Amino acid sequence: MNHDKENKASNRTLAVGWFDNAPFRAICQKYVPRIKEVFFAWPGVTASRPMAEWTPERKQLFFEDIAWCRNEGMELDAIFNANCYGDIAISKALAEHVTEVLGEMDEKGLFPEHLTTTSPFIATVVRRRFPEVKIRLSVNMYIESTQSLSYMEELFDSFYVSIDNHRNLVYVRQMADWSARHGKTLCVYANSGCLRDCPFRQFHNNLHGHNRMGQSVAGEEFSFSAFRCRTNYERGRYADFLRANWLRPEELPEYERYVGVVKLATRRHPDPEGIISAYATYSYDGDLAKIMDPFFEFPVPIDNATLGRSPLWPAIRDCPDAHNCRRCGKCDALMDELSHRSGRIGESAVAQTFAGFFKG
Repeated sequence: MNHDKENKASNRTLAVGWFDNAPFRAICQKYVPRIKEVFFAWPGVTASRPMAEWTPERKQLFFEDIAWCRNEGMELDAIFNANCYGDIAISKALAEHVTEVLGEMDEKGLFPEHLTTTSPFIATVVRRRFPEVKIRLSVNMYIESTQSLSYMEELFDSFYVSIDNHRNLVYVRQMADWSARHGKTLCVYANSGCLRDCPFRQFHNNLHGHNRMGQSVAGEEFSFSAFRCRTNYERGRYADFLRANWLRPEELPEYERYVGVVKLATRRHPDPEGIISAYATYSYDGDLAKIMDPFFEFPVPIDNATLGRSPLWPAIRDCPDAHNCRRCGKCDALMDELSHRSGRIGESAVAQTFAGFFKG
């Protein structure tokens, strides 16, 4: 399969999450030639992120923004990707809820081309009742192999490759070849700020499925946080950010040879334009940690230019021991390089003054 030839045919790969903390249309207008899709949770739908209140004004803005996307040739992706639906997970109530929502979208002329879900039950309902909708397996399903895909091939049309493996281009190519042979579309999530192989991930996603951000009175009482990344970095383990699974904007073309959709997490981010601009232009001048979701503000900036020039970065990005780190020292050495280039103090000293620098 000639992936390079396919990529040259179209450079419109980005999928942007709808946001309303910044002027959505004004920002996206600048990058229409690169934005292929917009994904969103319809009012009343529980998704993988806690949702703000749907006031009449917010609903109207949402409908106008999504209609604009359609007029600009962007495909619509309705997300039903909560990680937990509780007692209604396999129920008539959930089936009717999904059916009703898609009916509402149709009435407004906003019937989606795609529906992203974590639920095999929802996928089955939509396959039967709305066969024209293309089903996408959510990134939160953590599909790691073609073997996993083969078990449910009839239920989906596209899927997100495993974020814990997608830096490995050999793996991505294998998944892309399987997708081509089976008529599926491969997607990748570019700006995930999550720790690689985080054991808190399912727990955290389940909280989001119940519209919870991850903290409570009891959490405060026991000094517990569902954000294992935050706890980890507060201990000074900044090099784990380098070991994570985000992709640099400049390296995105290497992945676009194989994937049809590149997801950008912008729905709750404080700087959605910074994210879209970076990946749309394949260029970013600044602290990489600030365009990830969740985003971080470390004492030592993860300067993209310094990182890209470092001879250590290719070895870290393509590390064969990424899942079983041997603490070879490369990540720590690159953190020291970033510290020295930024004029900040070394990592070991910074660890003592970390409190207050994390945001996310």
